[in-house]
Amino acid sequence: MKNTLKTLIGFTLAIGLAVAVFNLALADNGPHGGFNTPTTDACAGCHRAHTGTASELLMTNTANLCQSCHGSTGTGADTNVWDGVYLSRDATTENPAEGVVNRGLKGGGFVNTVMNTSFGASATSRPSTSAHTFNGSPAMMWGSGTTGSGAGTSSVLDCGSCHNPHGNAGPNGTATYRILRPIPQGSGASTGVTVAEISSHSYTVDDATGNYWGQNYGTTETALGQWCAQCHTRYLAGSGAERTSSGDPIFAFRHRSNGTGGVSCTDCHVGHGVSAVMGVNSGAVAWPDGTTAPNGNQRSSLLRLDSRGVCVQCHANP
Repeated sequence: MKNTLKTLIGFTLAIGLAVAVFNLALADNGPHGGFNTPTTDACAGCHRAHTGTASELLMTNTANLCQSCHGSTGTGADTNVWDGVYLSRDATTENPAEGVVNRGLKGGGFVNTVMNTSFGASATSRPSTSAHTFNGSPAMMWGSGTTGSGAGTSSVLDCGSCHNPHGNAGPNGTATYRILRPIPQGSGASTGVTVAEISSHSYTVDDATGNYWGQNYGTTETALGQWCAQCHTRYLAGSGAERTSSGDPIFAFRHRSNGTGGVSCTDCHVGHGVSAVMGVNSGAVAWPDGTTAPNGNQRSSLLRLDSRGVCVQCHANP
């Protein structure tokens, strides 16, 4: 699911206004807060009661609105998810526990990433080779659906598909990790997976060289994998799935990913985008539907390391 920069060119005047009035984003479950006061001013940062230009009375589309804070030219948020880097745009109230300035974000970046994908000397900022979509464009949701239902279904994703901008998205208004919705919009899931909030946040890669391998999500790791599987249904598998067929003609034998044995989706993949590069073999792997394009580096599949280097980190002597 590779993104283009088409929707990122040319911020409108509406974005400028949003930046001017939007409250600073300072925490996971109060980042867009202020709306719970009797005379709130926060609503006007994103919504227009009678002149909204996008759904839900938004003043502009979701991608542009989120980028006004979380993009390279935005203000108000230290987490620049477009470029995959932690900044210091609010130094006076910065919480040191949130991460180190200019270090790569654990989720990577949609357009660029600050990653060390080769165990090199340090992380570098490079264009993302694969990323989830974020701008409302359709993309293939690989592995969605029931056994035997094909390679997947097309889905439209933007930031709000996964995150609830108002926070407190859990049952009865409880906080969730990274303001994740229990059910991603468009996933078709019915039950939902609530990834519980944690008391201490760390948005960046801990390793000083920017090495993404070995970075984990603590107590949320298993739930995050199950959360991802609400879209990528048939990717979720338990111990022994590599030797026991699921009965699906495409996703028959699968790597363990449901958290058993401490292995979850986030051990190998990140959520937003990566700059990993692929070798001759890894770059030529066909997509689940059998197509072979795009290939090369675009076949990086949100992996933390170059080529299929994630495999030998666990299977050093296959």
